[in-house]
Amino acid sequence: MEKTTVLACNAFGAQFYIPGFVRIDEMRQISEYGGAELYVVYDDTKLGEVAQVTVGNRSDGPPPEGQTPPAVGLGKIHTVGVSSYIYYQAAPAPNWHNEKTMVVTGRPFNLEFYVPGFIAIDKIRQVDDGGSVQLFVRYNTNINEIHHISVAAVGPDRELPAGAVDLGLIHPYESWVYVHYTDQIVATQP
Repeated sequence: MEKTTVLACNAFGAQFYIPGFVRIDEMRQISEYGGAELYVVYDDTKLGEVAQVTVGNRSDGPPPEGQTPPAVGLGKIHTVGVSSYIYYQAAPAPNWHNEKTMVVTGRPFNLEFYVPGFIAIDKIRQVDDGGSVQLFVRYNTNINEIHHISVAAVGPDRELPAGAVDLGLIHPYESWVYVHYTDQIVATQP
């Protein structure tokens, strides 16, 4: 369902990340120095879709047509000695807002787990002398594939199976072993 909220900003330049963004209905100038209220419409059923909304200005007229993303005019601001046409552009936000990290703790000797939206294991950290590790697993909430992750340790030689990703060395029980992982897509979520 569409709802409206009010955001205050300097109309000469601002950037927002707005979940469920639909449009800006109206702009009202609230100060002689460019302060404005933006009446933002968003859809509360689409909060997982985040838009990067950029507010800008042009002193020589409305924004040109044919830009990507399109510039939508909001009106004119009059400040001390200056007037400008204000516009906004909305585009899907970069994926960084959907990427998250989880920490999986265990012993990397045939450790297996499942991760929806798996991207990579960014880091391994040994947490005790017995070889227990923390794996820093990056995943994206917008990816609907479920991955089966298998973590294994081999040593003393670094022999990687086909498709394996090397995570480095750990030092359990006074010996050195190499840790790697493989991932396989096993299902997709609805």
